[in-house]
Amino acid sequence: MATAKRAAMTVEVLTMLAHYDPRLWELVHPHVPPHPVHDGFRGVRSANFTDGGLNPQPIPPGNALLPAVRDMSVAVAEATIAASLAGRKPAEIAREIGDDICPEPPKVPWPKKWPVPVQLREQLISDPQRVSPAVQATAALVFQSYAHRTTDKPLSTAFADLADRLLERALKTSGRTA
Repeated sequence: MATAKRAAMTVEVLTMLAHYDPRLWELVHPHVPPHPVHDGFRGVRSANFTDGGLNPQPIPPGNALLPAVRDMSVAVAEATIAASLAGRKPAEIAREIGDDICPEPPKVPWPKKWPVPVQLREQLISDPQRVSPAVQATAALVFQSYAHRTTDKPLSTAFADLADRLLERALKTSGRTA
């Protein structure tokens, strides 16, 4: 169940990610069309909805971080499920992954058993105060998604705990409060 604190954390996380990927600002501060009562009864058809919308331009090559983190997180979650089916405890796996993705700066926040994409290594090392929280928050959102969709209680709990740990670390690293 969502609480005011969780909602506030979600907004903080989305704001942090929007600083890295400007396309996300629409989620944080959506362009709201003019209200007919407040703006001279202009009808919905006459309102200009294109001002401040999402930029339709393709993503520049340097902005591959968030998709790479998403792909890594999905692979880690799927491997965790497979390892659980093979008899490993999900909480142990999640703890190991959390240790890798939540290191003390300036270490790279990436699972040791997953190769860091070459184009991302420089970003992760050159600007850890901005990039590390983006990695952690993006991974947290993926793991939280798995927690919501997984019916196996130990797996769901492990994913939710990992997501909480990653979000707390992302907010701490970025200078925001958890």
